[in-house]
Amino acid sequence: MFDGARRAILMVFAVLALSAGSIASAHENHDAIGAGPGPAKNATPNQRADKADATDGHVGMGSMSTVDMNLGGRGIAGDDMDMGGMHEEAANKNKTFGQRIVSWLGRLHTMVIHFPIAMFIGAFAVELFGLWRRNRDMQHVAHVMLVVGALGAIVAAFLGWFAGGFYLTDRNPILMTHRWLGTAIAGVGLVLVYLAAGHRRAPERSRKLYLVLLGLMTLAISVQGFLGGTFMHGGLNHLAF
Repeated sequence: MFDGARRAILMVFAVLALSAGSIASAHENHDAIGAGPGPAKNATPNQRADKADATDGHVGMGSMSTVDMNLGGRGIAGDDMDMGGMHEEAANKNKTFGQRIVSWLGRLHTMVIHFPIAMFIGAFAVELFGLWRRNRDMQHVAHVMLVVGALGAIVAAFLGWFAGGFYLTDRNPILMTHRWLGTAIAGVGLVLVYLAAGHRRAPERSRKLYLVLLGLMTLAISVQGFLGGTFMHGGLNHLAF
């Protein structure tokens, strides 16, 4: 049994090792979202300026075409989605197996992120409810939610590095904040699990540090969710009233 598990682990590491050389280019949107340091690849300053102007125009037209789509028409956004799908399909045909694995893992990031968001915020709400009702049983419920949230945060952060590329800095400050805030959330999540377990073993210990840290985690993960939404819904103004 152990030999089989060892072979499976070695196989996973072998796949990751084969794809390591192509990680930076495996996800087709890395350059578009401003991942990595320095200017955009394969573009002159004038081309980058033109691209920025075109992007701004596309966001505006995209908002207009959303109305058109809701009315039953295809609009510009519909054509763009069709063309985007064609480009993505063509790009996938030119990828190696390792590049496909990296790109696929990156796309799983948006599916996993909902679990830590719900669990951490829910754990904080359960703790506050337990304090209000003076019910220590709520601490056990919050602890279970923290364990699930911490595991989800680790997986989400891991997949997020595949989605955004393995860079230490990004020319897009929003992406860089999102990258490192997500990594920090995964680390602090483990600290919260440790503190919660310690308070269960010694109920007489003060829980102020734990509750303050959990409150800050709730705030941080809310900001993290907002920043992540900017990549899906048109920038920092996507919640403009």
